[in-house]
Amino acid sequence: MKLNLLGVGNAPILSVKVKTLDDAGLLNVSALCRLLKVHRSTFLSKIATLGSLEAAIQYYVTQQKLKEVS
Repeated sequence: MKLNLLGVGNAPILSVKVKTLDDAGLLNVSALCRLLKVHRSTFLSKIATLGSLEAAIQYYVTQQKLKEVS
């Protein structure tokens, strides 16, 4: 999986290839969880349930957008 973090105007901030969370030494999971406003244990559980880091991030981003609309 390739993880791309984009900034203002979709300017790439960071691009990393990640095979598993063990390979993601560069990825600060706690900081990502704070950004997504979810507990780290809940986030890791969602990764296990969905099967990928990218799917879990997408799930929580979608949840945040739904909360903003409501």
